[in-house]
Amino acid sequence: MAPESYAARDLDTDEVRDALPTLLWSGLVEQRGGDRGTLRLTPLGAAVLREAECDELTARLSAVVSFADTVSMGAAPRLAGLALRRLAEGTWTLEQAKSYVRTSETGADRS
Repeated sequence: MAPESYAARDLDTDEVRDALPTLLWSGLVEQRGGDRGTLRLTPLGAAVLREAECDELTARLSAVVSFADTVSMGAAPRLAGLALRRLAEGTWTLEQAKSYVRTSETGADRS
């Protein structure tokens, strides 16, 4: 795969080059056409990718559920709504969402 192709997929060329031998050895990807060929996920690689995505979504959902406790303690709806949206999108961590609600309610500077 050409370096431009990595960039288009938001991948770091050096990281791909470093990880490729392990990915090939473990059977997660296959390379066709020699050194300059294309890389493809194997069925195992696709399963591992889906499992990682599922784990990420499970963690995000868990954070949303935990944040519900913060909201139930009387957070302002507008503040809680924005924080919840960013938390669910994965833009903020649970701590960032809680901090936003706490500091906004006290009038503290969030910058």
